Amino acid sequence: MVGIRDIADKAGVSISTVSYALNDSDKVTAETKKRILEIADKLHYTPNLAGRMLKKQKTNMIGMYIASFGGYFYHHMIDGVAQVLRENNYELIIGSGGSHSREFIPQHLVDGAIVLDSDFPTSLIERYANAGNQIVVMDREIKVPNVRQVLLGNQAGAIQAVDTLLTANPDAVVFITGPSDSNDSQLRLQAGLTRMDQCSDKPVLVIHGDFTVDSGHHAADMIAKMGHRNVGVFALNDEMAIGLYERLPELGLKPGVDVKIVGFDNDSLGPYLTPALTTIDYSKHGWGELTAKTLINMIEGKQTVKNQVLKTKVIHRGSLGETEC
Repeated sequence: MVGIRDIADKAGVSISTVSYALNDSDKVTAETKKRILEIADKLHYTPNLAGRMLKKQKTNMIGMYIASFGGYFYHHMIDGVAQVLRENNYELIIGSGGSHSREFIPQHLVDGAIVLDSDFPTSLIERYANAGNQIVVMDREIKVPNVRQVLLGNQAGAIQAVDTLLTANPDAVVFITGPSDSNDSQLRLQAGLTRMDQCSDKPVLVIHGDFTVDSGHHAADMIAKMGHRNVGVFALNDEMAIGLYERLPELGLKPGVDVKIVGFDNDSLGPYLTPALTTIDYSKHGWGELTAKTLINMIEGKQTVKNQVLKTKVIHRGSLGETEC
């Protein structure tokens, strides 16, 4: 690999002169700078990025760790993060599905990190934070220095969903959960069940899912076996609700008529279902923006950087049998 010593030897100048030229310093003449840059180009010189970062103690890069790249949710949320970072002269590096990119944090190859990945161990986040690294988590509560939380209002959203579902006066209520290791699913389920205990004496069935369309199909089969013709369902995400829409008609049940449905996430397909899906909405883009702003404030040493909770709201459509609005 070509280094600045090779350029210095070729140009017949000192290493410091080459360094000044490569860094566009006015300590060398324009003519000398031009000649050195031409030699560097001919030798295919590439700056040692790791060395530069070590010297400056800053990379202007942020690491983001997510479980997946796919889908409507990640597209909008990542775009929100990236937009704020660009506006503040930071670049975004995304890691998914492995442990090697996590080492960027303790090796200071990134200035801070954002975590939305249930496979990223909490113990590792705490260790990195205790070593002085700035981290924002979007999927769990961690109360240690150098970690802040920007969380979705799962409990408030679940309460909104249950209250909305009960307006349809179902004979029984079904909750379809997400994966057992999902903090979002656990919080939505706990808050929803608590709300049911407070507001209703209707029977409740919990069906375990995994946030996929297939688990919606499975839930539809179980709902059909209940024998009710007026069931209310809170699907803890919209993908599982879409699975219900696909499978229920095959079982002789109509969404919005026999089975009233509320989802969560306001997936882009929801308005195009028949009837359109009532769901809990929040700004994915706004969540990303808020997370990035929080991390930048931490990195730049702003005082009193607080934990944040993103607000949710109900989008009323036709899946409860109500008039869409």
